[in-house]
Amino acid sequence: MLREQTVILRRRVSGTDRERQLIDAAIDVIGTRGLSHTTLADIAKKADLAYGHISFRFKTKESLLMAALRAVTDEYVAVRDAAVADESRPAAERLKAMIGAGFSRNIASRKKIALWHAFLSECHTSPAYMRLFTQIREAEYRRVRRLCEALGGEGAASPVDPHVAAVGINALVDGLWFGMRLKSGAIDTSEALSTTSEFLAALYPDRATIFRN
Repeated sequence: MLREQTVILRRRVSGTDRERQLIDAAIDVIGTRGLSHTTLADIAKKADLAYGHISFRFKTKESLLMAALRAVTDEYVAVRDAAVADESRPAAERLKAMIGAGFSRNIASRKKIALWHAFLSECHTSPAYMRLFTQIREAEYRRVRRLCEALGGEGAASPVDPHVAAVGINALVDGLWFGMRLKSGAIDTSEALSTTSEFLAALYPDRATIFRN
């Protein structure tokens, strides 16, 4: 009985591992080739698995692509939320940590940024992509706005209100991500972080030391 349970458990773990292999392979292939040039054969080859595993685990190409997008999204949200989880820290520190998390190596690799933009460019043809990106952007706006409001509550003066600050911060991050995606390496992580630090320091001059350090 124990041996049978062990075999079943191994099969489940193996199945989960293969699913993750395919998702990771999809992320890599999409980030390299783009959505329109990604084939299931490419993904199976990258994962070093038989083509049949895709049909068995995901049924359709769209299901696998969506799983890849959700995996990257979930990873980003987890890192972002962890960065601001400690509410005992000053709002300026949490805002800086949140933005820094978005530029961390695991989140802002060139392939993952390329994947984000690949899916974003298809939002007009896919309601599912549009819904997911809308949810992410709305959550991002609310999170940043709350931190900007908290800064004001802590006495940090700013020439703009929290709404304008949140829109500006998110737009800046989006633009820097786009720049980091370019093959010419127009913007690297260090420059992206220093740019956001200076922008935040300009928005909240009396918290400039926190943002710049």
